[in-house]
Amino acid sequence: MGLVFIGMFFFLKEKNKSPQTIILWYWFFSLYYAIGLLANILQENPVLILKQTVPLANFIAFSFFLSIKENHKLTGKFMATTFFITCLLLIYFNFINFDLDHRGIYEYGLDRAGGVYGDANQAALVSLLAFVLMKNLFEPKNAFQRFLKVLVLLIILYAFILTFSKTGFVILLVVLGLTYHKLFNPKRVLFTLIFVVILFTSVFSIILESEILSKAQEERILDLGNILTFQTDKIDYSGRNILLENMLEYVYENPIFGNGVDFSVSISGHNTIVGVWADAGIFTFLFFLILLIRHFWLAMNSSAKNRYFMLSLLFILVIYMLSLQSIITEPYLLVVFVWIGYQISFDQKLNSTYYEN
Repeated sequence: MGLVFIGMFFFLKEKNKSPQTIILWYWFFSLYYAIGLLANILQENPVLILKQTVPLANFIAFSFFLSIKENHKLTGKFMATTFFITCLLLIYFNFINFDLDHRGIYEYGLDRAGGVYGDANQAALVSLLAFVLMKNLFEPKNAFQRFLKVLVLLIILYAFILTFSKTGFVILLVVLGLTYHKLFNPKRVLFTLIFVVILFTSVFSIILESEILSKAQEERILDLGNILTFQTDKIDYSGRNILLENMLEYVYENPIFGNGVDFSVSISGHNTIVGVWADAGIFTFLFFLILLIRHFWLAMNSSAKNRYFMLSLLFILVIYMLSLQSIITEPYLLVVFVWIGYQISFDQKLNSTYYEN
């Protein structure tokens, strides 16, 4: 707690030098804990205060560490490398049938690879982050390095496929569209959308007929087909819709102040955005939406070189907020938001020369 207050003191002292997104995050956490802890008292929901200050402490540490340009640049490449290593471990764990949920080698074949996180959606999210960071932060200087980069990206995509993440697959299409936006014009976009639907429908049919997948994997492939063809009534939401409906009942009961810090996690809400409302009420929820919208606005107004890079990272994190409850609590994900804030700030100040060699 002492470190938190020391960090807040230095933030108030240096706030005029902090990027706008970082300031907004400080205000968000202030609102979240002030209203959320009040709700804990009002609703008599117990909370481990020291445990719940961990995200805030991590955010404060990251916000000061990454304010130094050299640290920021190094951290970007460190994240890319670390996330890539988790992809390699995911592939290896899947090969030996190792599963953290079963604490060892599983006797049956794994339907979805969870890697070092023990969760397929978390693993898919990190794989997508690894892809975007590797694609944008590492510039090859010769043919061998270009080959190596392509190989790394293909390995990451293979790791991502092993997760069988339906949400991730939709995000991947968005990320690929943003990453390779120069290849498209209005006519090409329409053609590409039609081509993607036909291509993947054909590939899915071939895969399903080959009988190489488990029953659960086949069902997820069929669901991807339903998503691509917009047959929403046939999509299996893996119980996420039921969890959301359950959390909304608590939101409607206490819409103003919420139900207390960490409440949404305790009921397994699996939705970060609505979870903020369930925890700390509507005012914190609305401020959180403003914070996210502001991130997108600043990313849209950054340089051409930086714009699609930042938008790709933001889409990955924000869309996964709809199915995961740990986006703003896990340090390895929270640091990405802080890194994005400083990247946009440095880009505005240095006119896209920050990553030039």
